[in-house]
Amino acid sequence: MSLADPFLSMATFPERSIPRPERVSDATGLDGYLAAQEPSLRELRSLPEFKLIEAVDALYAHSVGLLAPNPPPHLAQLLGACHQALLSAAVTIGRGSPADAPIITRRAIEAACLAVAINHDPTNRDKWIAAERRLWRWADRRKGVKPKQPSKSVVYPASPLVESLRAKLEIMSDAGVHFAVGFLSMQRWRAERPPDSALPGPALVRFAYPESSRRELERALMFLTSVHCEILDVFVGCFDGVFYRDAQWLRMRRNIARQGQLLVKPFRLEARNDKRS
Repeated sequence: MSLADPFLSMATFPERSIPRPERVSDATGLDGYLAAQEPSLRELRSLPEFKLIEAVDALYAHSVGLLAPNPPPHLAQLLGACHQALLSAAVTIGRGSPADAPIITRRAIEAACLAVAINHDPTNRDKWIAAERRLWRWADRRKGVKPKQPSKSVVYPASPLVESLRAKLEIMSDAGVHFAVGFLSMQRWRAERPPDSALPGPALVRFAYPESSRRELERALMFLTSVHCEILDVFVGCFDGVFYRDAQWLRMRRNIARQGQLLVKPFRLEARNDKRS
């Protein structure tokens, strides 16, 4: 099994990358929202899919330990940003809010691809910073001048891993990052009349939270694991292949891939059945 081959892809989850809750919770307000999330995280930590997240977390930590005494600070910073994104997205999913995780994961993909671009051509860092500064120029916006997006300035090298990660950005943006039709269509909700039907008033629209389907939470954890395995593989080239030269790193990475292959089988079967139906 090639380490570069993800054990999960967006094709595994046709239109189901962003989970749909099974039912609508009766919890209301901030207190109800927090109370509903607490048991979710405790329960999910015992799932084998969450154990995979812990394994990827350990691989990130081991990767940092393999770096040279003075690694390029910008590349080390981007690696750290990806690690932080893994933890943040995992906790978000664990608390029953998997629909919010793609926003975090998208930033991790952008950081990893930027690291590859900077390693390929250091001037890409200056281009990215310059583009970011243009985004901060509110005066231009008031004049009706649209700032140039960073991605149009940075030149990304041709790489199957980078192309695989960047291909996920558009899909994730439509399905789980931007407030688009794809995102809204994946939400479950119900309309309720006011408690006192004699009183006039509009129907209350209640969205489902937290996620109540264990299957969808497992699905979100598996996808998160797959993305971050690709991200770590992308960083191999950024640090002169030091990860692939370490026997323990390879062993940890292969164990994650092996366990992931076992856990993903039911999802692939479901995806094939969805295509037939």
